[in-house]
Amino acid sequence: MELGAQLFTLRDYCRNLEDFSETLKKVADMGYKTVQVSGTCAFEGQWLAEQLKKNDLRCVITHTPMDKIRDLTDTVIADHKTFGCKHVGIGCAPNCFANGEPDMKALCDTIDAAAQKLADNGMLLMYHNHACEFQRGIDGRKYFDRLVED
Repeated sequence: MELGAQLFTLRDYCRNLEDFSETLKKVADMGYKTVQVSGTCAFEGQWLAEQLKKNDLRCVITHTPMDKIRDLTDTVIADHKTFGCKHVGIGCAPNCFANGEPDMKALCDTIDAAAQKLADNGMLLMYHNHACEFQRGIDGRKYFDRLVED
């Protein structure tokens, strides 16, 4: 098994490109070979590819904002291909299902087309679950089970 560093835990040290670059170096210096890019400042795909290569790191998954996945799917695909990552992750559902069924519907409506386009390009849409996904909807089924099925 290979362990990686989840950069969300280091987000306070990734608020700008200079700090993000230094954090990647420090992570590599600690011996990590893989990272999950989440909670960082905005970056260009080519910039991340260069930083990863410079530090002998691989990005194995990201957390990408849902609106970016939905509205800029082609850009997300191109960026992930540039830095060699096949797993595009969503960090959490909007509102973590606080509004119940409307939030579930909004999530599925938002990601369905993008998920298919990612798959068509050899990528997978991933989802980082929390406790809220294990609540039950009006049909008695857990939101998590419905997400997996959808």
